[in-house]
Amino acid sequence: MVNERSKLETCAIYLLLIAGSAVMFYPFLFQLMASIGSNKDYYATILLPIPTEINLDRYVDLMHNALIYRYLINTALRSVYFIVVTCLVSLIASYVFTKLRFKGRDSVFVVFLTSMMIPAQVTIIPTYLLFARFPFFGGNNWQGLGGHGMIDTWGALLLGSGIVNVAAIFLVKQTMESIPFEYEEAARIDGAGVFWTIFGIYFPMARAVMAVIVITTFISIWNDYLWPLVAINNPDIQVINTGVTSLLTTMMQSGQVPEYPDFFALTAIVVVPPILVYLLLQRNFIQGYAMAGIKG
Repeated sequence: MVNERSKLETCAIYLLLIAGSAVMFYPFLFQLMASIGSNKDYYATILLPIPTEINLDRYVDLMHNALIYRYLINTALRSVYFIVVTCLVSLIASYVFTKLRFKGRDSVFVVFLTSMMIPAQVTIIPTYLLFARFPFFGGNNWQGLGGHGMIDTWGALLLGSGIVNVAAIFLVKQTMESIPFEYEEAARIDGAGVFWTIFGIYFPMARAVMAVIVITTFISIWNDYLWPLVAINNPDIQVINTGVTSLLTTMMQSGQVPEYPDFFALTAIVVVPPILVYLLLQRNFIQGYAMAGIKG
């Protein structure tokens, strides 16, 4: 009786997983099929846009489009920048909150954690005003007036989304707490300084957690849409998400009929880098979260 019940439970679990997978996979399947068909196939669709004739040339044309190429390069550079900065800040901040002893350390860390409860959308207007009124940038005077400040510049792209990731600091801190202090003592006896201790001792031991940070940061910045939409109008420094929206909006405002298969093909290309990053680092992903949950 127990075996029959367990078999039924297993079947039910697998059915739920298959149904959930189908629901999640459907948009990707729709996107891929629409990207290789025509506009006529797209408008004639009911559930899936079945292509009457397969056309893969648009993928080649998009990859040779200078504007799209610039958008992808801008997004990649921004993603790499945030990965490097987030890893550096999280390592150094975690070392400070874990290994150093000073008054109010735990209280400061609690304030850091509390900031995670503030939605990013709440701070978007103050952040915009801060960058728009930044003194001595973009024609502004010392009072932050007269110009556009850092808005519509690389400074807004590289600083506006925040360089302090509290969740990353928390993950690395949890991992560092599980590393015995004797490693650092041995390094100090050998003459290692603070930065050598951080990057030569703790960093190799926290590589799995750093892989988690790399994956989450890359996906977050690669998919970032709201801040670039608010802060950037210059097409030379737009990222891929706002660039696609800008192209579609321009076509619709000019009265042209959008070639939707082209946009589906472009979104299919945009999805590839996050998937590749995850596949390359997936071995460390679960291990990293497991290490962050172990203390002592």
